[in-house]
Amino acid sequence: MVCSYRRPHLLDLCLDSLVQQTAAVGRHEILIIDNSPQREAHPIVERWQAVFAARGVAVRCVLEESTGVAFARNRGLAEASAPLIAFIDDDERALPGWLERLIAPFAVFGERVDIVAGEVEPDFGGVARPDWLGDDLLHIFSCRWGWDTQARFLKPQEWFGEGNCAFRKRLLDTQGFPTDLGRTGGNLMASEGAVFVALRAGGAATYFVPQAKVSHRIHQDRLDKRWVLRRMFYQGISNCIAHRRYGMTEPHQDFNLSLGKLMALDVDALDAKALHALSGLYYKLGYTTASNMY
Repeated sequence: MVCSYRRPHLLDLCLDSLVQQTAAVGRHEILIIDNSPQREAHPIVERWQAVFAARGVAVRCVLEESTGVAFARNRGLAEASAPLIAFIDDDERALPGWLERLIAPFAVFGERVDIVAGEVEPDFGGVARPDWLGDDLLHIFSCRWGWDTQARFLKPQEWFGEGNCAFRKRLLDTQGFPTDLGRTGGNLMASEGAVFVALRAGGAATYFVPQAKVSHRIHQDRLDKRWVLRRMFYQGISNCIAHRRYGMTEPHQDFNLSLGKLMALDVDALDAKALHALSGLYYKLGYTTASNMY
């Protein structure tokens, strides 16, 4: 399943990367949820349908007029008929062997595995990677989880991104993705995937396959230190809301803050180490803000 919002060029690249993907467990279809009222994904999908049909793969495009990634994912759940669903985002490209590796654990482990997650590599789209963007900040861009080089079950504290995962559809038969969380238009809210955290807390076993890789385009306008700080602030807000909604433990956020020093800080002058530390503070500020508002 690919949820797409106003990125036809990147969707085109994503579909190109899916042409050679195979699924040994049986036939599969590709479902694109066009989340743009202008139906920008439809012409791209129509151009690819014959290519996939020649390989025995059906491609469908469905319009979801309520904008927001959670609305799109929920529409996809309603439209999908297969017992397994794999997610890839429209700004990602599947690397060779991605689908086979992502769904193989379901055949190997049977009912002992509920969710499978893969690794995500950054793609800077030809733009130089900033020297301040260290590996320890790539997770902010949903890249490089780095839990292991070998496939294994994830520990409870190890997370993954919804943009590269597969799961049993029945897990979400009675619930969907929360539509008040996650990205809508240009906001930086997150945690529409908190439903996976709740499922895992309830016993859903998650397997990590680092060889099931996709590349994720890091958009040029996000290669900005202030964007990183805003993103972490909203991540804190989103996580607090999600923790309360699903009855999960709310971690204590302990920090000392001088507003005067924070306001006077020259963000542009921060190096990688200082930016990493400050992004952690912004997360705590977002979490604490939400805990006093919701």
